[in-house]
Amino acid sequence: MITNVGAFLQLAVIASAIKLLLVPTYRSTDFEVHRNWLAITHSLPISKWYIEETSEWTLDYPPFFAWFEWVLSQIARFVDPAMLVVENLEHASGRTVLFQRLSVTVTDVVLLTAAYALARDLSSDDCSSPLSGEGKSKIKKLQGPRLQAGGVAEEITVAPTTTSHVASSGRGHGNSSIHSDSTGSDMRRSIALFFLLSCHAGLLLVDHVHFQYNGVMIGLLLWSLYAARRGRHLLSGLLFAALLNLKHLFLYAAPVYFVYLLRHYCCEGTVLGPACAEAGSGARSPAGQGSGKGSSSERGGYGLGRVVVRLALLGAGVLAIFGVSFGPFIIMQQMPQVLGRLFPFGRGLLHAYWAANAWAPYAAADKLLSAAIPRVAPRLGLDLDKLGLQIQPGAANMAGGLVGVSRFSVLPQVSPAATALAVLLTLMPCLAALWAGDGRPGYIRRSIVRAVSYSFLSGFVFGYHVHEKAVLVALLPLVVDAVRTPSAAHRFLLLATAGNYGLLPLIFRPQEYGTKILVFLSYFVVSMVALGSIHPEMQLDSRGTGVAGDSAASHTLLSPSEMQNTTSPLNPSLKRRAARSPMKGAAVFGRMTKLYLAGFLAVELYVSIVHEAVPALRRRLPFVPLMLTSVYCSIGVLTVWVDMVTEWVREASMGWRKRQKH
Repeated sequence: MITNVGAFLQLAVIASAIKLLLVPTYRSTDFEVHRNWLAITHSLPISKWYIEETSEWTLDYPPFFAWFEWVLSQIARFVDPAMLVVENLEHASGRTVLFQRLSVTVTDVVLLTAAYALARDLSSDDCSSPLSGEGKSKIKKLQGPRLQAGGVAEEITVAPTTTSHVASSGRGHGNSSIHSDSTGSDMRRSIALFFLLSCHAGLLLVDHVHFQYNGVMIGLLLWSLYAARRGRHLLSGLLFAALLNLKHLFLYAAPVYFVYLLRHYCCEGTVLGPACAEAGSGARSPAGQGSGKGSSSERGGYGLGRVVVRLALLGAGVLAIFGVSFGPFIIMQQMPQVLGRLFPFGRGLLHAYWAANAWAPYAAADKLLSAAIPRVAPRLGLDLDKLGLQIQPGAANMAGGLVGVSRFSVLPQVSPAATALAVLLTLMPCLAALWAGDGRPGYIRRSIVRAVSYSFLSGFVFGYHVHEKAVLVALLPLVVDAVRTPSAAHRFLLLATAGNYGLLPLIFRPQEYGTKILVFLSYFVVSMVALGSIHPEMQLDSRGTGVAGDSAASHTLLSPSEMQNTTSPLNPSLKRRAARSPMKGAAVFGRMTKLYLAGFLAVELYVSIVHEAVPALRRRLPFVPLMLTSVYCSIGVLTVWVDMVTEWVREASMGWRKRQKH
């Protein structure tokens, strides 16, 4: 267990100091949005919260967030009462700006405490426990008679978290050397996790420059994941239910939570959900995860009464939370008005700033076709009216950055139902794997964070009217896995680069250009150094077949799953090299990935210099900078998504085959 609180406190102070330095920077219209919500919740009765339309920035978050604004307004009235007047549109006095900026910084304590809890839990998982699941059993095997002269077992594969410890222990150091190395490694992991969460570049730019309250909500999500990892499944579910009533964006993870809670809380150890442990192993995962032998009735699978009790308890808790949130509006018969605010499907598939998801290249193709077809059709003798194509002048300007309803000119329209179906279909492998498990203790402890991160990424990639800022809810949970396995670290680095760069157009003033680039690059470099230093498996000899070598894997843009598999000590060609400098430890990408990352420099040069320097480009192609940014970032996002869905398909297949054998 990590006890060095001082290191985490220092990082928390550094993170808070950075946020304070950003107080005078640019603030978007979201600043006025939240000021207006402060005024609405403070000055008007609850019956008018979702009806008030004095400002165009009407209240469109769930009721718990409205009450969050109400709590802030009780303090705001002592700072500047004028900010709480609904009619004071665009009010931004010095006191108002300072209060709202500080309110974001102070409420980030939810994120900081959740990051600290996860950091301590991670150290408990990997050091004091001493190891969970696969790593635990394999350490025992490595200490047995199969240990060869080189310190490598004959017939087993070592988990990434244990490989470096075993390889460095050599032949004669024994358990004390392994424990010493493990303690230092786990401390680095915990510190890296806390930094990557508390100083996340995207969160700094969106919350503390652009202005939003994502930190407090993502912090609550992390607390829910912490509870799940600790085996407190009911608490995890209730925290997630409360989160849904703060911001409905988190609804994308609802199917994952439903299957997780039904299978691993309600049905665990019954005929509906046999225990997630190898039969007869008697192993128990940390913090009560899974069930080893259990009682005879549980082993027989007949604890259906417990299923009913737990299902009733969970259902009652969730209904109580939603009842407190929406109950007043149901009584006032305002639910249609509230739901209309929460789900404005009339806004169209795309936000004004394209999110870097699957619809970015789709929209780009439509824009290119709408620009090319009117020029090509007359030469081919085609009548656009007969073809049913009505391309309006300026249709290619949809990515100009203005908020409004967007429609495609050439390609078919994509309905909300189609995007919802796409998200559900992409979640199926993950849901199947969660239900099947892998037959080993602690499955939820190892997999829940990855599952939730994947669900948010799927929602971001295929969701309807997704904002570019939504990538944050997929990115931050992925940090927990990134410090544990090299494959997750590889995913995180690429997704963080593409996702964070896709946020830069939100901050468009020249005054903040240096600030946003500095924040983006600093986080990228520190992340590479931190993750590279705690994953020696990534540092492969140039003659090997890993990401640093010359194999086929290194010629693909991303293959983190394959990279993780190639780190097995069974492959003698994969020799680890000692990292004599932090930057050597940061070299974790293959050739194509490096070329892709270098491409961001070319994109930035065009967007910031070339396009602005050529008046003809600005006049005739105003949509190109945002389109180029979104499409290029979507390449990295989609690559990570493809790798994750492939892993879930493989995991689901293996899990169900194992269930059939038992």
